[in-house]
Amino acid sequence: MKSILLKLFIMLCISSVGFAADQAITKKVLISQVIEHPALDATTRGIIDGLAKKGYKRDVNLDLRIESAQGNASLAAQIANKFAMQEPDVVVGVGTLAAQSFGKYTANDKVKLVFASVTDPSKISIKNTTGMSNFVKLEPQLQLFKKLQPNLKRLGILYNPGEGNSVAIVRQLETICPQFNIVLVKQAVPKTSEVPQAAKKLAADCDAIFISNDNTMLSAMQSIVKAANAKRIPLYVSDTAAVADGAVAALGPDQYSIGVEAGMMIAKVLDGQDITTIPIKFPSKTDICINGTAAQLSGIKVDKS
Repeated sequence: MKSILLKLFIMLCISSVGFAADQAITKKVLISQVIEHPALDATTRGIIDGLAKKGYKRDVNLDLRIESAQGNASLAAQIANKFAMQEPDVVVGVGTLAAQSFGKYTANDKVKLVFASVTDPSKISIKNTTGMSNFVKLEPQLQLFKKLQPNLKRLGILYNPGEGNSVAIVRQLETICPQFNIVLVKQAVPKTSEVPQAAKKLAADCDAIFISNDNTMLSAMQSIVKAANAKRIPLYVSDTAAVADGAVAALGPDQYSIGVEAGMMIAKVLDGQDITTIPIKFPSKTDICINGTAAQLSGIKVDKS
């Protein structure tokens, strides 16, 4: 009897050690998302699925938490500080502002950062950092807009001057638009609450409106769609997911796929790979999405080809 009890005790001890070992290998990944809108929500879903594909499953061997900065720089900074204090294996910045907020913590080796859906990676701290950009060249996008709308002369753009990615896009457009005989009409909008009035004003002064990966604008898409529809002018976007919300067309990457790629990058870091050996990546493919109903409303005839 004593022998049986001893064996049971030993087996219980071994089982406990195994359980403790399983707990010890749990990895901690903390995600800061700059704001909630369909494109970035899709990116975050992709990150979770990308991690799962590589064997890191939430609440199994992965402690994964997500917080939104609600488009607020101060809140993004607070989230970054809180996350850095929790000794994560990897922090993730979804969107430029969220990624930028981890800069001082990557610089002093407190965290390793993988970003996703950042338009201009040069705006992000390079130390202890890698990630997936969502940038695609602007020239093919303008070519698409001109093909859909040959008489396009004045292209309006709404952007938040506080988003470094948006400022970079505007600067590029200022250089590129003249090559297409297009005048760029800029409208800076620092707050979501100011978007409806700004969109209405811009729609009255241009032939089309363009939104390019600006998170403030994407979170207020319905008010921009409403302003464009009221003037019967097309709304173009870089985010293919926004076409379903009423934009006429987009040439851009799939945000979910960007997230999956970022999730696989995170998994490499969790597996022990040196983050400095993982290069920053850009979308490998783009899609053209066209909303037939929105095109018809704005007088755009879509060539079936």
